[in-house]
Amino acid sequence: MGQGRSGQTLVLVALMLTALIGLAALAVDGNQAYAQRRRAQNAADAGALAGTRALWLAQHGAGDESAILQAIHQIVEAQGIPDAGGQPGDAQNPNVQASYYISDTVQIPIPAGAVPSNARGVVVVVRNPFRSFLAAVIGHAWLEVRAQATAIYFPGWSSGEYALTALCKNENTNGPCYQNALNLSGSDIYINGGIHSNAGLNLTNADPSKAPHVVLENGVCEYGGEAYGLNDAGLGCEGASPIILEPLYTINQFQPGGTYWQDAGRKFCLQPSSAQGVTLDPTAPYTPTEGFCGPNTLSTYRLVNEALYFVNGNVTVKIPSGWTTPITITVAATGRINVDMKNCPDIDGDGLPDCSPLYAYTAKSLLFFSPVKDASTPVIQVSSPNIYWNGLIYAPVGLVRMSSAGNIVTDAGAILAWRIDLSGSNISIIAQQGLGPLGRPRMKLIR
Repeated sequence: MGQGRSGQTLVLVALMLTALIGLAALAVDGNQAYAQRRRAQNAADAGALAGTRALWLAQHGAGDESAILQAIHQIVEAQGIPDAGGQPGDAQNPNVQASYYISDTVQIPIPAGAVPSNARGVVVVVRNPFRSFLAAVIGHAWLEVRAQATAIYFPGWSSGEYALTALCKNENTNGPCYQNALNLSGSDIYINGGIHSNAGLNLTNADPSKAPHVVLENGVCEYGGEAYGLNDAGLGCEGASPIILEPLYTINQFQPGGTYWQDAGRKFCLQPSSAQGVTLDPTAPYTPTEGFCGPNTLSTYRLVNEALYFVNGNVTVKIPSGWTTPITITVAATGRINVDMKNCPDIDGDGLPDCSPLYAYTAKSLLFFSPVKDASTPVIQVSSPNIYWNGLIYAPVGLVRMSSAGNIVTDAGAILAWRIDLSGSNISIIAQQGLGPLGRPRMKLIR
């Protein structure tokens, strides 16, 4: 009997020890599992955001499916998730699964053979295996946790999507938007490409006795929900979330030593000695010293064609009467830019003056850039009997104003500014894909 009881006691002790070990394993390895689960979730979150950013670039011609997978795997593995494939950074890791997010009910595994144009984000599932401590005693040497994250993007600015983009919001961060952030006034208005205003829209006729003739093709018409007023000339424009962008350019990229300065062929750096700034005139007798950056004593210099101009101050581009030669330049100024185009002859006999067209020279088809912060007085102003330009006009915190008694025309251009005000007899703007660097999208984790 004594030996039987001893045997029973040993069995009970063994069972109790097993239970105690199980409880200890639950406590010790449970805490570890919690930490590893948090690591997996951080990795999934980071991977979804990185993949969504790469998706946006791929949909705009800057990458492919391999780049999307590479972006996901690199950042997930950098968070400490082991590479079960044995080759870190090769975008092949069984512990990482990724899918395109089309909708809540539709996801497509990556790779899919091609990047879906209707994908809005990326779903990432992460497996995180880890070696146990006490659980190994009861036959569980390895444990595993999983995490999932989904990120979607809100589009950044792209000149292929919007011909005109007004960033002004009614938050008084840079002056009020007044009645409308985007104002177009003309007898005929034709826009090929989207229109977006973070605040109100005004598309109307300069002559109130005539009905506006407004045509919009190949694009949406959007206005901010906090709009002061809306006159969309019957286009049926819709409310949309405000676009919030990181800068496409910074002014130091254009000064000596900057990226665009180095990439330019001909380049001039001007530092006006007067607060009035400097004037560039193709008929002026004196040409600035190429590549030299120092104080300029003259108020007027020759405008050299096919060149980049960095101006540390205000600048006026003056095109004299009778001048019809095309002007190909990029002007980046710390101050305001004024383009004064005088009367020009009727060359083709159509009864309209044929003014010099303006073409962008460099910096991804940038024509004018001013970072001056002013919502009420133009930081970029173009005045002419007729205005014809190609390229991007960029004033991220300022007002761009174009005024003409005749036509305002671009067949490969876009304006991105805080406020936009165009007034002419006829306005025709055709956006072109690829103007300016691709804007960074806003991304959001949704689960």
